Amino acid sequence: MIMRPEYPVRVALFAVLIGAVLSAAGAQPMPADPRQYPPPVLPFDDDIVSEPLPTVTLAEAIAQAYRANPTIGAQRYELRATDETLAQALAQIRTTAELQVAGGYDDNVQARARQENPPLGARPTTADNDLTAQLVVIQPLLTGGRARAAVATANEDIRVGREVLRRAEGDLLAQVIAAYVDVRRDAQAVGIRRTNLRVLDATLGEVIARRDAGELTRTDIAQAQVQRAAALVQLNAAEGQLEISRSTYAALVGEDPGVLASEPPLPLVPGSIDAAFDIAERHNPEFAQAIHAERASRARIAAARAEGNPSLSLRGTASLTGQVAPSLLPRTDQGLSGRLTLTVPLSQGGRVGSLIAQAADRNSADRFRIDAARRQMVSNISTAWNQMVVSARNLDAQAAQLEAGRVFYEGTFEEYRAGLRSTFDVLFAQNSLRDTQIGLLASRRDLYVAQTALLRQLGQLEVAKIITGAALYEPGANLRRSQTRSALPWDGAVRALDRITPLNQHQQRLESPPRLLEVPAIVPARATMSPAPGNLPLTTRTPITPLPETTGIPARRKRP
Repeated sequence: MIMRPEYPVRVALFAVLIGAVLSAAGAQPMPADPRQYPPPVLPFDDDIVSEPLPTVTLAEAIAQAYRANPTIGAQRYELRATDETLAQALAQIRTTAELQVAGGYDDNVQARARQENPPLGARPTTADNDLTAQLVVIQPLLTGGRARAAVATANEDIRVGREVLRRAEGDLLAQVIAAYVDVRRDAQAVGIRRTNLRVLDATLGEVIARRDAGELTRTDIAQAQVQRAAALVQLNAAEGQLEISRSTYAALVGEDPGVLASEPPLPLVPGSIDAAFDIAERHNPEFAQAIHAERASRARIAAARAEGNPSLSLRGTASLTGQVAPSLLPRTDQGLSGRLTLTVPLSQGGRVGSLIAQAADRNSADRFRIDAARRQMVSNISTAWNQMVVSARNLDAQAAQLEAGRVFYEGTFEEYRAGLRSTFDVLFAQNSLRDTQIGLLASRRDLYVAQTALLRQLGQLEVAKIITGAALYEPGANLRRSQTRSALPWDGAVRALDRITPLNQHQQRLESPPRLLEVPAIVPARATMSPAPGNLPLTTRTPITPLPETTGIPARRKRP
């Protein structure tokens, strides 16, 4: 740090003035030879070693984590598995066919007592074999609403799965951004701590020189040594914290951080809390997940009621019956049959009623969960918003504090050299400046992370919305593949015919405990302990005897 040109002039004038006063009083002036002391070292930002050119940007770190993080990769396959529920639901209205083949061989040997004049050594036998092949084709025509309800349930379950994936993506991006700024904060903190140690080394050298000149005592040296040792401890802690942050980053992104570029301003941060609430109502993944989960459970009510509805199906059978060997096709029996079957459930022992009540109760629980998710969403948004505002205010205050700290340390150092300040004053001013620099780094990090948390709650923390150029995962591609797998040309006609039965998604009325008839109050406490709790002795024993049959029996040692 280059000193301002007026500072040496002020110091020289100050020294001349002090020397004149001491000479008038008959005292010896302080030595003014600048070669006695090392040059002053001021811990300003210029003293920190400049960072090398960055090798990784925040956008690159996000894109790499989005592509290769195993957590979000597993969640994508969970969604793919959920997509298959739609294919399974559509299978209920599709044609099924199966081939049944049965063959047999019979060999009967007649008893000797029943034979008339059997030849010597001969025993009459009869042998027979048969083969039956049957092709059965079944085409559902009406499922009583079962297939329609299953399709509706599957669609809502898939939407729930997509919101879960969005939530996992938002959580991952929030963790990556936090790890990114943590590494940058800790790296800068290490630089500040190292600068602080260099300055303290220079200060200690100057204190020792002045002690040799008889101006200071060994107490001043001890003060400087204590401060230097504390600075070394802080540097060790800062270096350890940097490695912890780097390992967290590597676990999330899949590669070491390298040299990180400065983080850019985050997009889509709302300008008011009301705008934040409006955005979250439309895009918050937890809130949307709760809504789709309620719709899925409502469709399950219709599926439960459909279990008691009639169903209609068309069954066709083609069969061949004959011998395995010798196989003569003209002597093989052939059969073709077609059946239209109407199934009307009459009584299932209360099973359908129980399924309906169970589905209705679960739907009621999901309806309550919608409001619970909304309350949690509002609370999280308020928390993130307040953290963002407080961090921004702290950032402004600490920026002013840093400027004042620089002036404080600079003036204290000059006055110390002029003999007007003690060693403690210099060390205190220096420590205050370093703490302000570290605090400023923390406030910048907290502001950025608070903005990230706010975007996460708003449902805006998605790769497609905050960065460009990344290859995005398209969940609809797998859904289309599973939906069209084993599709038949007449699927649309059968689905249209199955819609004759309406979906009965009637919900039950939500019930809450009755209102209190009197003002609630805490039950009065009873005096169960005669002495005050503060006069009771500490416990020195713990009841650790296990209950019977809850622990194993130690095995006996084998004899050698």
